[in-house]
Amino acid sequence: MIIRFVMKDAHVPANIQETMNKRVHQRMDAYFKDEAEDATVINVRITEQKSMYKVEMTMPYLGHTLRTENQEREISLPALDKGIDILERQMKKLRTRLGRDLRKKPTPAAEAPAAAEPEEDEAEELVRVKRYPAKPMSVEDAILEMNLLGHSFYMFNNIETGNAATVYRRRDGGCGLIELENM
Repeated sequence: MIIRFVMKDAHVPANIQETMNKRVHQRMDAYFKDEAEDATVINVRITEQKSMYKVEMTMPYLGHTLRTENQEREISLPALDKGIDILERQMKKLRTRLGRDLRKKPTPAAEAPAAAEPEEDEAEELVRVKRYPAKPMSVEDAILEMNLLGHSFYMFNNIETGNAATVYRRRDGGCGLIELENM
């Protein structure tokens, strides 16, 4: 298991970073003991704004991506510990869900919410572009991935239809599906 620390506007002393590295290894090595040492990479991103430390952790596990982010004041160790706790819960939850049969019939697609058009004088600015490898998956797997990442939507390649699709969390608590038709 490799742990990559990325500091963005954060001033973390070397001894604190070494302590963080040891804590992650102590808690996570048991989950990856049967793998090669460089098979799993855990990314830990630490940012500091106005004496608030934000620790984001991202890692692959059983073919899925787990993610958490936490904020703490003054020192980043408590945020790291909370993040490790959350990742352990997500790993247990994922193992339980994968143990069950998730291969049910797909649910009918819900209607997509109407997108509000921005006013002409409001210029929308693109602030981030994210790319990730898209593997074909079922709607149920996409919902699971969305929940594991803690996002309100997830774009994927629908294995049943072969089209690009997005699942999203609805305000009523359910999930919706938006699917592109081939042109």
